[in-house]
Amino acid sequence: MTVSTKSIKTQNTQYISVPPRYAADFLHAALIAVDGSQEEVELMASGLRFLRPLDLCALRALVDHAAEWAKRVHLECPSDASVHRYLERMDLYENLPANVTLSRERPRIRRYSLGDQLIELERIRSGEDVEVLMDRVDQIAGGQFGNGPLAKAFATAIGAAAENAVMHAESPSGALLAAQRYRTSGLELAVVDRGLGVPATLRRNPAHREGSDLEAVENSLNDGVSSSTEDGRGAGLWELREAVAASGNATLAIAAGRADLSLSWRRNVLARNPSVPAEPISGTWISIRLEG
Repeated sequence: MTVSTKSIKTQNTQYISVPPRYAADFLHAALIAVDGSQEEVELMASGLRFLRPLDLCALRALVDHAAEWAKRVHLECPSDASVHRYLERMDLYENLPANVTLSRERPRIRRYSLGDQLIELERIRSGEDVEVLMDRVDQIAGGQFGNGPLAKAFATAIGAAAENAVMHAESPSGALLAAQRYRTSGLELAVVDRGLGVPATLRRNPAHREGSDLEAVENSLNDGVSSSTEDGRGAGLWELREAVAASGNATLAIAAGRADLSLSWRRNVLARNPSVPAEPISGTWISIRLEG
């Protein structure tokens, strides 16, 4: 999918039509298309029908990126009232940049505590944010696996991955995280940042300057591999891989730069699915599915 089929620039306005469901190539292309040459960006999301945690993080990342590069951003909200309410429930409309307007009023909803079922869209900017996040991940992982060592290990691993994004990625707006448990597919969680990306970050270390982006992403999942030359660093993504693998049937996907790597475990058998995306990926996009 190319930008030209979904993104149209007219004079000083960029019109971007958001697909009904997640389309990775399109979203990465849309981030590239918004480059500061336009005064206004129209994000046409009225056709949205279904969003998973990665979709939520991706859409908010696109909104934030557009707001940084254009003077005005207008988000056409989903025409489906249930989807519009879901975006409100998951805090996509919360703390929008001042230059972002919505096509509809934010819906009024009743909020109930669903800590073991979902994590609303969270922005992570500091170590304190990571600590709060780990408590929330522990709660939702406990709902999936029970309050035992596996839930604790998963929360710790997610915290380490989020801390990497905050401390090393140089993302202009921190990292975004969302999660939800589904009856049929289990727990899904996503962490997205718009920073340097794993390959560029890892190449700060002279020992890891060679090789493709895909090799860099694969290498980052090994214990001790880090952008730092200090001993004892580089456990973050390795911890994440180990925690996901230990959960049973599970999938870990990491996309950054010219790399998109998916690792799936079924009955303790690992399957790798590496690919090179059509468009370079800004930052690092991590998605996890734990079926238990």
